[in-house]
Amino acid sequence: MPYNLYKDFSDPSEKFKEEPRSFCYDLASDLIKEAKLNSSDWYTHEKTIQGILLLLFCWNFAAKETKKLTISKIQGILESNKRELSDLGRFSLLTFNKSCEELIKKIYQEFRSLFGQTGASKALSLLNPQLFVMWDTKIRNRLRKIIKNIYNGESPESYLKFLYGIRDIAVKFNLQDKLARDAILAKKIDEFHYVNIVMPTKSHFKLKK
Repeated sequence: MPYNLYKDFSDPSEKFKEEPRSFCYDLASDLIKEAKLNSSDWYTHEKTIQGILLLLFCWNFAAKETKKLTISKIQGILESNKRELSDLGRFSLLTFNKSCEELIKKIYQEFRSLFGQTGASKALSLLNPQLFVMWDTKIRNRLRKIIKNIYNGESPESYLKFLYGIRDIAVKFNLQDKLARDAILAKKIDEFHYVNIVMPTKSHFKLKK
């Protein structure tokens, strides 16, 4: 059964640390925190842009979209979407609702046009880790057996269905209750997907077993 993936869900942090790039998200998050401390308009702060660049060059380096990124392009997309990002800032994976749908679709569509579908989810997760869940091709290929019509993430509707599907899974399996109180559910789900879907396909992790 496809849902068996989540029946033994637990905090994947220790296993995730076996990935040499695991620290990059934390470093990028620290840059976002610095931006928040130094500016009320932190979405377009230079530290925020640096955080996004660091994350994508570490975790999405092979994508053609990443190779074309510039500081001015990232600043532009953040500037044009900062109101929507701010409006979504009070929502999490478990609390977003229909009032959020158009905002999520608009932001995803614009971010996808610059970062690609995988890069968009990573940049959005960095900006709002409580709400946005990251994905990549291998994760989409596995989860579309569970969540209908997410395809390869080309459309904003696909990503919205993905978020709703992940939320349904989180509720069905009480995933939040299986984590520490201060753990960020959306981020831990991404780590769980990486550990259980992506890592088993990588040769250097297979050899280690």
